[in-house]
Amino acid sequence: MHSSLVPLMVLAMVLTGGSRGAFAQADEREYEPDVILVIKEKAFHMVKGNTSGQHSEHPAFSLSSGDEITLELRNEDTLPHEFVSPLFAKVEFQFWGRATLVYTYTANGLRIDPGETVGLRFDLPKDFSGELFKFWCNVHGKLHGDVLQGEIFVVKPKHG
Repeated sequence: MHSSLVPLMVLAMVLTGGSRGAFAQADEREYEPDVILVIKEKAFHMVKGNTSGQHSEHPAFSLSSGDEITLELRNEDTLPHEFVSPLFAKVEFQFWGRATLVYTYTANGLRIDPGETVGLRFDLPKDFSGELFKFWCNVHGKLHGDVLQGEIFVVKPKHG
């Protein structure tokens, strides 16, 4: 097989859902985000969401398993930043806005340029209840003690 065909085959596999964590770019539309994270001064700031109740330099929020989730990510910093998590290697997601897909060995996500706002939508499987997923900027937040990190807690949905 010709070596220049291999990258095309890998790209085709990803675009057709050949891996468990896949993506699709959706048309921009009106939406009401469940969580809004703003990146500024090289830190994540939670503007909207179900917080863990603890004040920390690392934002933490909870999401209910079985729900359709919409996140809004705004980069108000002067540098490009990434939002990656092992969660996005396990679920299919859609995004709209200007962003670049990021794949790492353990996590997937988006790279967002300064001044850009991106929406990200995914379904959170019911069997994820009780799980904890870290998120970080893969450029400025992957070392212990970096501020561009946070946590997503997956909780059981409230019945009633």
